[in-house]
Amino acid sequence: MTNHEELLKNLIEIKSYSGEEALLRGFIARWFEQRNIASFAQEDNLVVWLEGKDTTRAFIFNSHMDTVSSGSQPWEYGPWNPQKVEDKIIGLGASDMKGGLAASMLLAEETAASGEIPVDMWFTYVVHEETDGSGTKSFADWFEKEGYVQQYDETAAIFTEPTSLKELEHGHRGNLFLRMTTEGDSGHASRPHLLKTHSVRQMIGFADLLQNKFIEWSEEFTDGKFEPPTIGEITSIQAGVANKKEGDHETIEVESPNKFPSTCIATFDIRTTPDFHEVAFERIKKLGKESGVKVEFAFPPAPAGYTDPNEKIIKIAREIVPDAELTVSEGSADLGFLRVLGVKGVILGPGEKNQAHKTNEYCYPDQILQAVDIYEQIVKAWAK
Repeated sequence: MTNHEELLKNLIEIKSYSGEEALLRGFIARWFEQRNIASFAQEDNLVVWLEGKDTTRAFIFNSHMDTVSSGSQPWEYGPWNPQKVEDKIIGLGASDMKGGLAASMLLAEETAASGEIPVDMWFTYVVHEETDGSGTKSFADWFEKEGYVQQYDETAAIFTEPTSLKELEHGHRGNLFLRMTTEGDSGHASRPHLLKTHSVRQMIGFADLLQNKFIEWSEEFTDGKFEPPTIGEITSIQAGVANKKEGDHETIEVESPNKFPSTCIATFDIRTTPDFHEVAFERIKKLGKESGVKVEFAFPPAPAGYTDPNEKIIKIAREIVPDAELTVSEGSADLGFLRVLGVKGVILGPGEKNQAHKTNEYCYPDQILQAVDIYEQIVKAWAK
């Protein structure tokens, strides 16, 4: 089997921000081709399908290729220059989730070489998980359109997101990235007494109003399984600035420091429980209309995901990894997109959850081999 540390380093070396996954997808496709394993492009995703002895059931492994930005803080070795320091490998995406990506690839390699494939196995390498989950949604739509949902009597999935192999996440909250726009009066900043409506202050006032509403909604939609809904208020804000493009570079410049901005645009990160997800947008939109604030999606919404602990895949995972804690994530993931098809899934992978989106991100590469072994055991037990 391929050296797991070398593979992880190769994956980290390839920059793969959301929307820029093509180079990494090409590497993964060539990697499988060199091992005589067929893969195919499904829109911007890459998919490997291994036909099993039992073609009435399927097991899906979902791994995302994209990472977040490397950020503005300096990296000790550089984000795409992976280094092994003691028992860690440091680099952008090491935990989230190129460790899980490597584990999935190695499992596919080992499974194909063994010739022992109990059920149909799908290995999906998807895009845009870090923004809107559209890669997994695209695969889910394709999977249904091609008739596989109807073909299979039973389908389970593992999402190789980082849980240190110590947590079995059987659910996660949904996500709404919303763009809010306020309109105000423009005017000379030396005469504030003449300004009737200030777009930025209007936005701040709406953020305060929304925060108070979420206190009410959090109490209304607390069900014991999930963390209550939360609002990441004003995750970005833009007012009184202009985008300026020079060649391949785009900069943001102050439009005029002595002018009140007539428009303010801000984004909000809303995390939802399953029930709240169904009503969240309309409630916020209604509140915005009453306050003179335009509310729209910045990205398509991502549904909450949940698999009942009594489902077969969860019971088997708990038997194989008995020390792992059964949890529900306060973040968002791609489980929800497959759950709407009736797929029962669990999030379990190598890598440190608390390292996600951090400068000098690291993972423990030994977990990759542990994950491959755990995945093999789970699939074999589930297929019996």
